[in-house]
Amino acid sequence: MRKLLIIISFIFSASAMAGVSAWIPFEHDSGHIRVKVQVEGVEGWAIMDSGANINGINQAFIEKHGLNPKKHRGKIKVQGAHGTKERIAYRDVKTDMFGQSLALDYVELNFGGEDTAIIIGSPVLEQFVLQFDYPNSRMRFIDHDSIDMAKVKNLPMRPRRGIGDPIVKVDLNGDTEAWLILDTGSTSGVYLSREVAENNGWLTQFPLTQGISQGVNTTGNVEFFRIPTLGFGPFLLENVGITVPEAGVNAKFGEAEDELNTRVGSVRVDGLIGYDVLQHFILTIDYKFGRGHIHAE
Repeated sequence: MRKLLIIISFIFSASAMAGVSAWIPFEHDSGHIRVKVQVEGVEGWAIMDSGANINGINQAFIEKHGLNPKKHRGKIKVQGAHGTKERIAYRDVKTDMFGQSLALDYVELNFGGEDTAIIIGSPVLEQFVLQFDYPNSRMRFIDHDSIDMAKVKNLPMRPRRGIGDPIVKVDLNGDTEAWLILDTGSTSGVYLSREVAENNGWLTQFPLTQGISQGVNTTGNVEFFRIPTLGFGPFLLENVGITVPEAGVNAKFGEAEDELNTRVGSVRVDGLIGYDVLQHFILTIDYKFGRGHIHAE
């Protein structure tokens, strides 16, 4: 059984995307970056998700509009933060976005309301350097040849081996460091493994509140607290929200991956870093090579 759908069947127009694209406005919706698209001729919203290594299409959107896209044979096993589930996969789905008419492959997922059509993940994002200007609600695409991210990067970041999503090392309250998936599709500040919080005594040190977290497959009960400081690249943020799964629940962020430089050993991924942190910055991501830069106006 295939675990990931990573095949794409389109090429962006070289003339339309050469160098640096024009700024594209986006909408903030509960921490998601959303842009207008058309899927099979129906208008909807696309979520730009750097933490997704597939493109997803919303089951609710398909059902509302009675769409019947072509299916792949067999199903895809999709791992979310709260569990793994077999999902339907679609191929050559007509998608109009950023002035381009594309034929994309998708996995059917559950996310957002009926007007949210798709999640755009690594099959699209890895082809460009992406710049997200959160304070001014805009984004743009940059060719890899038009910017030297190796020179301007200021985040300790790399692609996760075997998966490809970008991971970044952060300092948590001066107590410990952790590798987190840099996830523009996550609405939290930091979603962290409970083990890290327990090992540092934060669940007894800081006041807790309870809540529910929505994943692509199902929901999960969580607890929330704030830590005094978070070191993110050259910046130190204060009073940062941390979400952890409830006791007895093992959230999935992927297994430890071999470091690209084998002398360093292995890297354990302990969570996600999302909107509540990223909203303060202009974020530039070289998804393909795992390089990142942040700037605060």
